[in-house]
Formats: sequence, C-alpha cells, structure tokens
Amino acid sequence: MLGQITETDKLILLYQFETQGELAPESVLDISDEEARFIRTSGEYILWESGKRDFDYPEVANSHWLETTYRGQAAKLDCLQTRDAVLCPLFMSDQFHGEWHIHNGFLRMNIESPHHHIELFSVANYDSNIHSLLLFKDKQLKGSANITLMV
Repeated sequence: MLGQITETDKLILLYQFETQGELAPESVLDISDEEARFIRTSGEYILWESGKRDFDYPEVANSHWLETTYRGQAAKLDCLQTRDAVLCPLFMSDQFHGEWHIHNGFLRMNIESPHHHIELFSVANYDSNIHSLLLFKDKQLKGSANITLMV
C-alpha cells in the first residue's frame, strides 16, 4: 500500500531499478526493515547514493521533461511555476493535470486521469539531466521510468 511505503523504501526501489535494470511491482512487498538496513549500509548503495542530489525549485519550476518507460511509452511532462503539472502522452491528444512539489529534495508529482491517480517519485542525479522515477498508479507500484530535462 502506498501510504505505508516510506521515502527510504522508495530510494531502495530506485537503487534496485538502477542497479538491476528492472523492477517488479511485488518488490515493494519484499523489503523488510532488516533488509533495508542491510542495503542502505552496503558499499554499493552508499556509492549510488553519493551520486544523487536534491531537486530544487528553480530547476523544476517552468520546466519541460520527457518521460520514457522501458515499455516504450513516452510522455511530455510540464512543471509550471504555479506547481501545476501537465502530463501529455506522446502521439495522443490527452492531457492529465495534477501538481508537483519537492519534499526533502525528492520530486513528487500527483496526476489525475479520468480513471486513475498517478504518483511519480524521483531523486536527482548529480552528473546528468536524466533522472529515474517510480510510477505508482492507484497506490500500487506500476514500474519505473526516466525523466529527461528538455533544454
């Protein structure tokens, strides 16, 4: 359940996605407190985390992103200065609206579609404008993707 997934859990899921290449939806259920402590103290995790940084408001406000999934889906994501967010799947006329905010340096977006509530969670990379994110649909982990800042 999304309400029970902590930021630490989400970071571990992003770490697993970036280091193992894919993420199964049941991964959320598999992280015990003991396993989380073990992962967060491993040298590989510490090295991965040292390559991350906080998002900041000037970077995100009035920005345009390309979201790409490993299933080949793509969308344009606009983060407005008003903290509104607009998600437009490429090659479709649909637009989904929501909001974005930065909490503890993490970029979070909540988007509403006619049938679903979507949450995106991302942590920034130091050396790239491509960032991994987790995608939750209706409080269930649905996968991962990348967002790329379009300059």
